[in-house]
Amino acid sequence: MSKPTLPPLREYGLPLTTSETRVLIQLSFFFPFLKYDRTLLITTQKPLSGEINMIARNPLLPFGVQSRQARRAFTLVELLVVIAIIGVLVGLLLPAVQAAREAARRMSCSSNVRQLAMAVTNFEGARKQMPENFGLWVNSAFDITAEPNYTTLPTNPYAQQIQASWLVGILPYMEQDPLYQQINLKYDVNFPQNDAAAKQRISLFRCPSDTTPTTLGSRSGRPGGGQYAVTSYKGVSGSNWAWGAPAYRTATDPRYAGDPFFINNGNGLGNGNGIFFAGLMKPLLADNKPGTKCNTLIAAVKDGLSNTVMIGESIGAYSTNNWWFWHTGSVATVAIPLNAAPICDVDASKPVRKRLENCATDWENNMGFTSDHGVGANFASADGSVRFLSNQIDNDVYRAIGGISDGLVVNIPE
Repeated sequence: MSKPTLPPLREYGLPLTTSETRVLIQLSFFFPFLKYDRTLLITTQKPLSGEINMIARNPLLPFGVQSRQARRAFTLVELLVVIAIIGVLVGLLLPAVQAAREAARRMSCSSNVRQLAMAVTNFEGARKQMPENFGLWVNSAFDITAEPNYTTLPTNPYAQQIQASWLVGILPYMEQDPLYQQINLKYDVNFPQNDAAAKQRISLFRCPSDTTPTTLGSRSGRPGGGQYAVTSYKGVSGSNWAWGAPAYRTATDPRYAGDPFFINNGNGLGNGNGIFFAGLMKPLLADNKPGTKCNTLIAAVKDGLSNTVMIGESIGAYSTNNWWFWHTGSVATVAIPLNAAPICDVDASKPVRKRLENCATDWENNMGFTSDHGVGANFASADGSVRFLSNQIDNDVYRAIGGISDGLVVNIPE
């Protein structure tokens, strides 16, 4: 019986040399996503010192016969091409991923606004009026207190100013009754229990897109710079406004002559024509209308519940008048355009967010609605429906939907 011999490799169409032969092996064994062959070297002589070799099965040789092959490394050009392709793919995919994440955050934010509107609706169903919002000015200090009987001051060392925030009022209607019970309504925020409550972060009061820290100092110019929890949502105080840039001053606009809460009344804080004005009962600047307690009735919304906005978004870092425990810190005006540019800092070389933060104390120009969505903000109507309003909304339409009985009935843009 003759000894078996290897089949001549030239019969398989492979070029031979004295020291090596080339064969084709299928790389898909190691990389299933590759669909092509690659030429590898099969060494027939002892490899030189320092060479990297591997023993691989040659599919052209009989079973049991193996050959030694050298692995070919990637060249620098190939490596750079791969890196460039990966970079291009990341550049194409990253904006799409970021857009998808922002869409999810915006949807969650919209859900928060809807739940707040439901809490207001439930409050109105139980109390037959909207949640109260007011603050009785006692002296020049910016300290506050909340008391059901706001005509008399509680006899305690903390009392400076009586107040109530509509966001505090709806706490029992949004599964926050334990926190509501912790608040002592006979004392102001300096009272230890109230101070601790005012620093609590309430998830329903924060939009996922809002990157403002949980608490911020110097809220509403309070002495001592106490840290208090901010809110991403405020009540709509209306469209009458007497301060800030001339374009924001709407109190003398003749188009609002039919609105008893508007014409010649620029006190949008103390006597606004919206559902949730601040109720700051002190005349401010040249106003000829005194402040009054805000406790809006459904019957007073004559422009229609579906045509009147009552809650919108607000970024806490853009205004020191932003914290959910305080009556002025929980409302904003539609007299100022949506996501308006800062007035006090016009340095275009700075990011817009930084400029807005620098103007946080400019309350006459920053008491409008703002958001981190970039193109608009979520608003809830008095009927509980939620809409996303664009930054490009016409100012006249925007102001008309903020008043409860200004006679300018318009449909809220979709």
